[in-house]
Amino acid sequence: MSPTNFGKQVNALDYGRPASPRAEVDRLIEAHVSYSHAIAGEVTRKLPPDVDKKDIQGWAELGLVEAANSFDHSRGVQFKTFAYYRIKGAIYDGLRKMGWYSKGLYHQMRFEMHANEYLQDLSSETPPPGSPESQLQDMKGVTANLISCYMLSLETMPQEPEDQSKVSAEEQALRNQQSRNLRTSLAQLPETNRRVLEYCYFQGLTLEETGRKMGLSKSWVCRLHAKSLELLRQQLTRLTAMRVQPRPATFPGLVR
Repeated sequence: MSPTNFGKQVNALDYGRPASPRAEVDRLIEAHVSYSHAIAGEVTRKLPPDVDKKDIQGWAELGLVEAANSFDHSRGVQFKTFAYYRIKGAIYDGLRKMGWYSKGLYHQMRFEMHANEYLQDLSSETPPPGSPESQLQDMKGVTANLISCYMLSLETMPQEPEDQSKVSAEEQALRNQQSRNLRTSLAQLPETNRRVLEYCYFQGLTLEETGRKMGLSKSWVCRLHAKSLELLRQQLTRLTAMRVQPRPATFPGLVR
């Protein structure tokens, strides 16, 4: 079945945006099939050789159809940007449902999956206008939030036995402190934000599954996930600053 015919059988999906007219949806699908296959190839290169490439392409085409049905031109977002993360998300969903991730590979891909969901939410909105300086600041914020995402993913990965002779005492102490800071910061988040991150990272739920568990729509959970990463990053920054504040200088002979 061709992607175009497949797309005609898929109803417009509700992502909180009006669906494009049918002819425009078909045009977007036809024009970007090779683009979806390129993204499929990008993901396939990271997978074991026994994974069926045709399945990966099929999931990529499904993501393309979903993106075309939910794309809204009035947002001012380029379709390729909008579709990229939805195509990758559909591939990840397909792999997870088919159970093709080995345990080790699943943990390695976990960060990329969550980062993709975060960036997917950002790509749905038109970037706010501003000076180059403010845009740079926004980009730094996005990067910092992705670091929070990485730290959470790393925290929940099973730790492989490590040759202690290759890890200094200072490095191990730093890792332990980072882990404590992360968990302390997570515990201090508002309950709803903390639960979203715990369900996604510590219980291994997708955003859609998290939404069902919390009685929220997927689109709302996507926004909560992004906001929760930002709050976690802010809390980590405050906690780290408190721990590294220099002590007041003292001088011999000075009477206090």
